[in-house]
Amino acid sequence: MYLKKLILFFSFTISSFSQELGNLLDNLNNYTDKTNLNIDYKPTAMTVLYASDLESFGINTLGEALDFVAGIQTFKTTSVTSVVSVRGYTQPLNVFHEKIKYRINGVSASSNYFENFPINLIERVEISKGNASTIYDQSGFVAVVDIITKDKNSIYFGTGSFDSRNFSLLLNEKLNDKWNLKFATSYLKNNKKVDAPSGILTNSETFGTTFNRKRESLEGVEDFLIGGSLQSENLKISSKYIKNEKQNNYGFTGMLDWSDDGYTNYEIFSNEIAYNTFINSNNILETKLGSVESNYKMNTYLYKFEPNNFGIYDPHFKVDYTQRESYLSILIKNSTFSNHKIEYGILGTYTQIPKNKYYANVDNLTKFGAYNPFYNAYFPSQKELKEFSGKDGFISDESSKTNLSYFFSDSYSVNENLTFLTNIGVDNYQGYKELLNFRLGSVYSSDDINIYKFSISEANRNPSLIESSIVGHMMISENEDLEAEKLQSVELMYIYQQNSERLKLNLYYQKYKNSIDGRINGDILQYYNKNEDDDNYGIELEYSKSFENRSKLLFNSSYNIFEYKNKENFNLNINTPMVSKITGNIGYIYPVNSKLSISSYTKYYGKRNVLGDNKSVPEVLLFDVGASYSISKDTKIFLNIKNIFDTKQYYWGYNTNDERMLREGRTWSANFRYDF
Repeated sequence: MYLKKLILFFSFTISSFSQELGNLLDNLNNYTDKTNLNIDYKPTAMTVLYASDLESFGINTLGEALDFVAGIQTFKTTSVTSVVSVRGYTQPLNVFHEKIKYRINGVSASSNYFENFPINLIERVEISKGNASTIYDQSGFVAVVDIITKDKNSIYFGTGSFDSRNFSLLLNEKLNDKWNLKFATSYLKNNKKVDAPSGILTNSETFGTTFNRKRESLEGVEDFLIGGSLQSENLKISSKYIKNEKQNNYGFTGMLDWSDDGYTNYEIFSNEIAYNTFINSNNILETKLGSVESNYKMNTYLYKFEPNNFGIYDPHFKVDYTQRESYLSILIKNSTFSNHKIEYGILGTYTQIPKNKYYANVDNLTKFGAYNPFYNAYFPSQKELKEFSGKDGFISDESSKTNLSYFFSDSYSVNENLTFLTNIGVDNYQGYKELLNFRLGSVYSSDDINIYKFSISEANRNPSLIESSIVGHMMISENEDLEAEKLQSVELMYIYQQNSERLKLNLYYQKYKNSIDGRINGDILQYYNKNEDDDNYGIELEYSKSFENRSKLLFNSSYNIFEYKNKENFNLNINTPMVSKITGNIGYIYPVNSKLSISSYTKYYGKRNVLGDNKSVPEVLLFDVGASYSISKDTKIFLNIKNIFDTKQYYWGYNTNDERMLREGRTWSANFRYDF
């Protein structure tokens, strides 16, 4: 590792150009290695999570790991959506969340939330909070999550509560002097069920219908991943397939599905070819050609009328939608000028909709079904589903979209103590105005113990195809007049590091302008640009210390304020809706001896404000314990118990009776890992 760092820092002094390029390419695809500066000397708030620590705390997935980051909270909604909130930012009436950039080993992996990505495949996770649109196009609007997988061969399997089972295999093989092969696969499945005492059973309760199963939120998941890469000195070919299938939670509209067959299914196909050319001693050309295809399928039953009540059948809806994004990026890394590290390039993307289908046995929008004048609505009169596509499909606009993004970055070292960074990006998205994104920052340190960082930035994000073109069959409608939303931010950061002790403090102020949110238009939720600004500010603290007895303490906390306003929906003005203003995490790892370690993990979430009459979800304090035992140098077992005191905890639940969703209580997991 020490040698690798030396090579990174002094690569341009190596006489052999081919060797120089090869060593540099080892780190090209890691965000934190894009310049000769490490992450502490970048003017942005970054957190690095190491899998070795996360495993000790019983953190098994990426979703659980992100909840360990100061300023980030994860939660579910009743409408099957999993949400990542960065610095308290939420838009309660925007049910689609495409504002975080996810990358796996430097390769784009769509804007979907990879909550079940297994920690046992991960070496570390690098999280950059705040906008990064100048580097990663508009999908890096509020944060970037970089997943770096392990290099060592390993096999991993485990079991736990809700009949869960997981398996993963990682192979890293040097084929010859030129080529290296990396392969990974994983599988996870559980049958999670959570009591749902607050769930609305059905809109048809007035007709005297009865519910045909226990009041439970069905939240079982099945995840599968397979991927690999083939890499030489200057060429890397990567491909991966990820499938996530989950049950419908409370249901698409916040009501429990009448049928157990409800599901939401995401499939991601990602492919990339990266080629690097050593132009001369001062210039490296990096070219990437790739595609990311996302397939979305949904099957839901919104409510039920018994067939013998007016001869009406169960309303049943399905979606089958695919979006494909192809991209070409050209980036030049230049070191011609002393004390300057310059990068500039262009990213071209082409977005198309290969599949766009919607199925229903009743639809008010297309006047399909039996009309009931008493309710002024259409009711299902048959069991069979009818297919809708084209302009009546899931998305109304099937035309392709192109975007050209131009990028320039300059890292200027005035001296060994002071560095300035300039990032400028321009987005030219078809059908919208040209957008300018920028970040200006500085880093100062006179002693390598105290580091001071400052940044000011502005990012713009055009509406996604979902926001601008969703048809509105299931009470969610597009707005073709949507414009770009804007994020302006100022950040001040301080880092103290000496010996085995480390402290990070982030202060920030952000303003969201022209935000894309939802408003109720009749019975339809429609997207629109808000006229009022949302202010967002807070403080984030991270602290870690390693002791002489090899024990380790990790602590982080955040205080986030998001002043949410939505005048078009009951004149809403809520301070930090859906997430906690104050959070805290404390983890402690204690080695009993050379083989056995025990750990404790404490999580605190302050109260959560909600939209309805029940004003808040109560605060909660949760305790986890764990142990790991090394059978041999390469073999280890893990045992963890989460929420050991079986404390009741809730999420916000839109449309449920008291707007609180009961979460699972005490759970356990046992895992085995063998490295070879």
